[in-house]
Amino acid sequence: MLRIFSGKSTDNDPFCGVVMGDKVKDTPTGFTGVAIARAEHMTGCNQLYVLPKSDKENEIKDGHWFDIERIEKIGDRAVVVEARRTGADVPAPRADGAKLPHGGSAA
Repeated sequence: MLRIFSGKSTDNDPFCGVVMGDKVKDTPTGFTGVAIARAEHMTGCNQLYVLPKSDKENEIKDGHWFDIERIEKIGDRAVVVEARRTGADVPAPRADGAKLPHGGSAA
């Protein structure tokens, strides 16, 4: 018997212990891959975007969105993204060429 909805979501962990980069499986279909995005809805229908492993080098396969209740975690942190500066961390350029200090504002 196929059993889904076995994950226990709490107010503090709406994704049942699954973090970005974990290897996961969609229970009904057997679709496996790495969780690379998540959507948290106010109605509680939280979802993960799962990207499968490619069979060939330089091949890109389509991922799919799945409700968290269908997901089984099968491996910890298959992918780890190191901390880095992104567009939100980099001060915007100014017309006068002055640079703002990191994390600060102009005086």
